[in-house]
Amino acid sequence: MKRHLSLILAAVMIAASCASCASALPKASLIRTTSSDAADAAAWLEERLGDKLTDRVVIGTDADAYGVDVSTLAEDGYVIRDLGGETAIFAATEAGLDRAARKYAKAVESGASATDTTYHEGYRVKSLTIAGNDISEYAIVRVSADDPCVETAAAQLAEYIEKSCGAALPVCTEADFASAGRARKIAISSGDESLGDEGFSLSVSEDGTLAIKGGVWRGSLYGVYGLLEDMGWRFLASEGYYKEFIPLDKQEYLYESERVDLTSAINRTEIPDVSIRGGVGGKKQRNSYVSYQNTALGGWGFIIRACHGLQNNHELVFTGEYEGLYKGLEEEGLQPCYSNESILEAIDDYARNYVKTRLALGQKIGREIIAVDVSMWDSGPWFFCQCKSCQRIETQEKDGWLSHTGPYLRMANRVAELLDREYHGVCAAILAYNGTDKLPAITRPAHNLYIAYCFYTSGDYVTCSNHCISGEDCPEQYISNKVAARKFEAWMEVMDPAMMQVWYYPFNYDNLSYNAPIYTNITKDMRYLASFGVGQVYLCCDNNNGLINESLSRYLASKVLWDASLTDEDCLELMREWFRLAYGEAGDILYDLSIMAEHAGDLAGCWCSFYSLSLDRVDYGYVARHAENIKDACERAVAMAADADEEAMIEKYTAGFLYMLLHAQYEDMYINGADDERAEVTELYRRVWELFEKHHLDKYQGKYVEGEFDPDHDPRSWKVGS
Repeated sequence: MKRHLSLILAAVMIAASCASCASALPKASLIRTTSSDAADAAAWLEERLGDKLTDRVVIGTDADAYGVDVSTLAEDGYVIRDLGGETAIFAATEAGLDRAARKYAKAVESGASATDTTYHEGYRVKSLTIAGNDISEYAIVRVSADDPCVETAAAQLAEYIEKSCGAALPVCTEADFASAGRARKIAISSGDESLGDEGFSLSVSEDGTLAIKGGVWRGSLYGVYGLLEDMGWRFLASEGYYKEFIPLDKQEYLYESERVDLTSAINRTEIPDVSIRGGVGGKKQRNSYVSYQNTALGGWGFIIRACHGLQNNHELVFTGEYEGLYKGLEEEGLQPCYSNESILEAIDDYARNYVKTRLALGQKIGREIIAVDVSMWDSGPWFFCQCKSCQRIETQEKDGWLSHTGPYLRMANRVAELLDREYHGVCAAILAYNGTDKLPAITRPAHNLYIAYCFYTSGDYVTCSNHCISGEDCPEQYISNKVAARKFEAWMEVMDPAMMQVWYYPFNYDNLSYNAPIYTNITKDMRYLASFGVGQVYLCCDNNNGLINESLSRYLASKVLWDASLTDEDCLELMREWFRLAYGEAGDILYDLSIMAEHAGDLAGCWCSFYSLSLDRVDYGYVARHAENIKDACERAVAMAADADEEAMIEKYTAGFLYMLLHAQYEDMYINGADDERAEVTELYRRVWELFEKHHLDKYQGKYVEGEFDPDHDPRSWKVGS
């Protein structure tokens, strides 16, 4: 096709004015359009290049007059050719024209040539084979025909193979394979107990059969995503997951290839180091979790996340004969009394009814019914009952100041023992959270009790967001990870690690107006948790408004939880690749800015991202010293955007760095500076203001940009939402 286009365009040396469908721009313009949908790209090109535009350009989606068929181009594909005195830019869509115009503009600015370019013509994988056999010979066979997760896995594989190379593979059961009209199989099965719940194996045999075997519940789906990575897919992400800020086609990427041959070289078995990695993303994100009780995504056998179960089900707990026994934290100002026999009976009955109701619906223990969440209300350590009975238990358990685990854990054990006795195989689950995170001196968790430890906050500490949760880099102080780590490790010494869930908070929560520079800390934290053999990790906090890359943070976390042998260097390479694929040519610049910001954060010591407890999360002296580099990098990154979506993404991300710089310079250069310094900061402030307003970067974080622009309004107040 490339040669075909070149021959046609080289042969068509017609004058621009002869193209009957051309529509004229202003007379002085060197740019003509061949279709109305090219107007925006043409206007952008004129504005961007200005006097640098010296050659005539024809641009549009209608290339009939030039004998060019643009239907073979992908949505973002285009061709740029020199016609001898005129440059032709053609695409099938406006998105393609936008990308082509930017490619041409950057070439003109750099003095390079872009006039022999074909981008995204046809499918990105030109030939896909398995052990040398063309993919068209294959059907996808659901060996485990009744497993809805296998059905989803097969559908996902068919969808992505067609996206990759255009081959539409039939999906069938083993019984229907003979009528599928294909000679070879990609066989997908589940239920291999040796692979656990989520592991998988891939194997290509000599006869060309490709087998994807999954663990008990979810491995078949992860096996498909592993195979897609072998084909060249990267950073698979679910539709809807942050796509408002990072469009789907910027989250996942397929490398172009003339041929991909899947041979026995891909044969392997993968079993995750941490069984369940919750809150990581959506159904298409590699190594992430799948939704609880969504059977199409392997939701059977999925352990519930302990999360304020008694509070969330308050009306079901305190009902019937127990109605009025406890009116809730908001009304009474206290947690329930966990030593009051009537309250304990109410919780017992709630647990029984939880299981009984689900059994009546046809659900099964171990499949849909895994555990009953009897976690505490969401409150601080000051709100626990301090009746004589509770105090007596706390004294026995040596709970100490602001710790109330004794009565609470005894309540949970009572429920766990009841469930083990009456509904064997069902567990109980509680949080170790904000007043219940310290292991009692005497009582130990029941064998069927999940503990969900929260690296968050308690009466005697607040999590440090800047250092590893192991506490090794923190001093003994209120904002520190030392206390939390000691408490967590005490639990791990006395319980089955598979029964430990972890709520992981310390990154972008309440981050407000700029990037949280802690990517590499996340990978260290995940290795720390995996080293204890914990059963589940749940990543809390989804504040992602473009200023921060939550999707990257969660990808890195999920990747290390799956394979804790990944080194810091491995993860940095993943980061760099992610930035390059998501942000195109600007990726390396944004990666370097992120590493710079992380270093600036390291210099600031211990700080916490929760509720603006720490406003100074980077060393602003360091940021100010690099002011010109930061501004230049942000400007260059935006100019490198390949299309409008990419430009918006880059602007959103660089807004955070510019805001950091504004914060660093405001007092010294605006409040206390000379006139020229005040003018410089005012210009920077206006740019930050415009970016926040343009991209609605206050969406999840509170209102920062409102009213008229006023440089006297201290921008540092944005970090506390005032």
